[in-house]
Order: sequence, then structure tokens, then C-alpha cells
Amino acid sequence: MGQYIHTNKQWQKNDYISIPRPPPACSTWYLFRRNHPKGNEMADHGQHHDDVHGGAGGAVGASLSSNGLGSVGEQTNMQRFQQDRQALTWSRVTPAAGSALPPPRSGAASVVVKGRLYMFGGYGGGTGRLDDFYSFSFDTCTWEEVNVLSAEKPGCRENNGVVIGDSSRVYLFGGYNGTAWLNDLWMFDIDTQRWTCIQESSDPRPHTNDDSNSALGDHPRPRLGSTVPSRRFGYVSVVHNNKFVLFGGFDGSRWLNDMYEFDFETKTWTEILARGQLPSVRSCPAWAKDETHVYIQGGYDGVERKADFFACDLKTYTWTEMPCRGTPPSPRYFHSCCLYGNKMYAYGGYSGSERLADMYAYDFETNHWSEVDCTNGDCPSGRSSLVAQVYENSLYIFGGYNGVHVLNDFYKFRLKPVSVPPPALVQDLQKLINRPELCDVTFLVEGKEIHANRAILAVRSEYFKVMLFSGGMRESIQMTCGGSDMDSDYSPPIELKDVSHPVFLKVLEYLYTDSICDTSLEVGVPLLIASERFMLDRLKALCEDNIRREISVENVIGIFIASHRHNAIGLKDIALEFILKNLNDPTVMVG
Repeated sequence: MGQYIHTNKQWQKNDYISIPRPPPACSTWYLFRRNHPKGNEMADHGQHHDDVHGGAGGAVGASLSSNGLGSVGEQTNMQRFQQDRQALTWSRVTPAAGSALPPPRSGAASVVVKGRLYMFGGYGGGTGRLDDFYSFSFDTCTWEEVNVLSAEKPGCRENNGVVIGDSSRVYLFGGYNGTAWLNDLWMFDIDTQRWTCIQESSDPRPHTNDDSNSALGDHPRPRLGSTVPSRRFGYVSVVHNNKFVLFGGFDGSRWLNDMYEFDFETKTWTEILARGQLPSVRSCPAWAKDETHVYIQGGYDGVERKADFFACDLKTYTWTEMPCRGTPPSPRYFHSCCLYGNKMYAYGGYSGSERLADMYAYDFETNHWSEVDCTNGDCPSGRSSLVAQVYENSLYIFGGYNGVHVLNDFYKFRLKPVSVPPPALVQDLQKLINRPELCDVTFLVEGKEIHANRAILAVRSEYFKVMLFSGGMRESIQMTCGGSDMDSDYSPPIELKDVSHPVFLKVLEYLYTDSICDTSLEVGVPLLIASERFMLDRLKALCEDNIRREISVENVIGIFIASHRHNAIGLKDIALEFILKNLNDPTVMVG
């Protein structure tokens, strides 16, 4: 529910559309993964010299409050933390005998895929930058070096991000190789164990194991003339909607807050003109992604360390500064964060004077930061530039830099006593849509059959309850079928007029999942009309919110007329305000 609460607050504050809350049972957090930022901390990065020479070395970070809550929190928060106290415990992970334990490193890239933690590169201290590639099996507790079958592979680097694109492909961009910042883009296919260079760095040196050339297969180089982001490290990167998206970082002379996306279909880069409360320039923040947003916290802008917290809606590239009540983390960078349940956890990092070992939790339901008691068990030392990933009910951390040594120790922090699989009710219900073998009612829409379930439609919509379970309807169906006992369970298709096939499928998507995804303006307006016909107030509000994001001088008049005709008051007010602000634009007047 946390994500919903946040977006709902945005709408109420900025856009005047109130979306009815879904029932608690419909609130779902899906797969969470942390695509962690990497920070450079060695002396040859003069811009970050304070991270090498400053302060307390490997000292543990800020002291923790006795109840793990920071400032005095609500009683419900205290009770929740006390109930889960047995879970909030560190333990050292001991790999199975014979494991190929990775050597010490900081600033490595990592991602969790198919029950394994993959880790690439980093800084090894006296060994310099690394280009090795390891994986850890959570099931067998075994490390092994990945057997890369391609001659082509990324070169040595640190402070780059690696993100998962689908179930078998991970992507890696840029970083720092010890002499230059990079902007190359690579893909590793887990199934074939091969690296492919999608975009070469502006650094012309080859990144291969030998002198042979590797075929690019279905990943040609980006087209000439596309806008390629500058070389950088310490940026934010995610994959969303078949695009690789990055934000900010440091290019060797400047701290950045630009945004780019790489389209995997067209093989082109595009600079993103982000909207809203754009974060200031920074490198090495902590970040995490859910299905629709990327969250960033902290970072460094060349002058000061940050403690602010932002969310970016990846659908519209709109930034919002998150409200922060309670006890937020102190300013820091080179730290890590992850999403678990309805909270985001931030751990460790560098304050400018010491490496930290504290942990904070942000509750998306209350917009409240609390300090977490992470002093129980076998605790890791304070560190920055660590690998941190969530798997099942635990946060795993590996390596990092404690101010004196580069590390390769391995810990886990149990976030909940028992690992409960994420809820799958919504996904399972969605599988019922248009499945003839699982359905008991058929609609005929534009000459095509659509299959559904009477009971679900009836409990979700008064309109369909009357349609499907009123006595008059049943008698009419029996008369149509001939009324024989042998086929009394048979019902002919129910024809629906004045609604299109794709729009009615969207209506069913909402009835089964309480949400709608990826709705274009061409579908959004007819869907709003259908929502009024079928008396679905929440769907109507969702349509209003989707449509208002697409308002332009070309379509605002049509949207204003449609909202007026169908009593979409919130959308009508927004359209009218847009018209009044753009009266001098001839396109609006023509519309």
C-alpha cells in the first residue's frame, strides 16, 4: 500500500484528483531489487579525496537509540518493531566448503537473478580495478566464478551499476577504470553466459579477452546521431518498460542530474526532459526501484553530502521530493538502500568523517523515517561502497571499504522471522480473464467473444450484479436457450454495444486487479466513458488521472468536452486551467 499512498498524495497535492483507496487486500508490493550505487573512494579520485583521508577510518557509524526507533514514534510503530525484534539480527554468512570466495572489493556492481547474486568488478585495493565476475547461490550457499563464454567482455571498472532487464539479461553501463570514466553499455545473457557490447565507450581501447572479434548478434551498435550520455560513474540506473534509464553521476569534472533512456528496440539514446522537483546534481546516492518508481536518497554534489529523498515516476519521468517525518538518515553517500515489504531500508555509507553501520527504515504508509536497531548478532563494521541485495526475508551485504581495508566479508540481516512469498492474488486473478476453460459467462463485443467469471463481476460491480443475477435476466437467457433441463447451465454470449473490444478488456482488467496499466489516451477516454456506464467510480478516477498526464494543446479541448459530458469534474477543472493558461496558443483555439 505504501506506493499507492505516495502516488495518491501526489495527485491530491498537485492535480486535484482524489483516487478512492483500494481495499487493503488489493494492495500489493511485487518483486523488489536494489540496483545499488557505487562510489569511488581511492586517492586518485581527487574529487572524492575526503572519502579517503577524512575522519575515523573503520569506526562504526552513528549511535543507535535504545528502541531502534530514533525519535519517539507512534505506539503502533514501537509495537511492530518489538514484535519483529527477533528478526532484526545480523549473522555472518559462511559459504560452503570449496566455494570460490571473491577477493576483497568495494564499488562492485551486483544484481539478484534466479536465486543467485551476481557481482561484477569493483576496486580491489592493491590489485586495482577488477573485471572478474562471481555468482552466489542462495540455495547452496556457494560462490563460484562465472564461466564467461564470450571473448568480448567489459573491462576493469568500479562504481557502475548493473540492472536486470528480464529474467535472463542484465545490463551494465559506464564506471571508472582507474584512468578514465566510461559510457559503454553491455548486456550479459545468463542463459548463454555471454557478454555483448551494445555501445562502445568513447575510450577507444578494446575490452576483450583476446584479439578475436565477437558478433553482436541481435544487439547492433546504437545509431549514429543518437544522444549518448557522457562518461560517468556513481549514477542511478534502472530498466523499465524495455528501456535502460540513468540519472546523474560524476563525469570526472562535473556532478550531474541529467537523465537518459536507451530504447532496446530502436537501439537509440534519448535525453529525458524530466519534470517536477528534480534532484540537484549528485553522484553516489543510494537507490531502489519498484514496479513504477525509482527512489534515491542522499549522495554528494562536490560540496556537501545529501540527506534528501526523492521518487521518480518512471511512467512520466516526474520527480517528487518525498515527505520525511521522524528520524531520517544523516547526510551520506556511498551507502545502499533496498525495498522490502512497504518499507525502504538505508544502510551504511560515508558521512565525510566516518564509515557508518547504522540502518534506517522509511515507511511508505506513514512517510516516516525510523532508526532500526541493527546492533544484534554478529554485526559488520561500518563501511561504504558495499554490495547490498535483498533475497527472501534478508538483506545480504558483501565487502566494501571501512576506511582502512577493502573487505570481502559477507553478512545477512534478517528483516522478518519467516520468509513469506510475496502475495500473488492479483496476478492469479488476472490469469482468469478471457480463459474459456475457467470462466462461466461470455460477452460478445464487436463480434468477438470475451470470457469472464460471474461471481467476480457481481461482487465488483453493481451493474454486472444486476445484469447477471437478476431473475429477469436468467429467465431471458433460459428462453433463448430453449429452457431444456439438459442445457440449463448453458448461457449464450451477452452482447455489449457501445463499447470496443480493447476497452472492455481494460474494464475486466480493472475488475480483476483493481488497477489499470499502460493505458494510452486513445483507450483512456473511451475507458472513462465505459467506467461511468458500468458505475465504477475508482476506475473513472484512475482514467482521469491517466488522461490528465497526457493533456496537450492539441487535445485539451476534446478532453474538456469529454470530461464535461461524463461528469469527470477533477479532469474538467485541470483541462480548463490548462486552456486558460494557453489561451494565446493558436492550436488551443483551433481545437
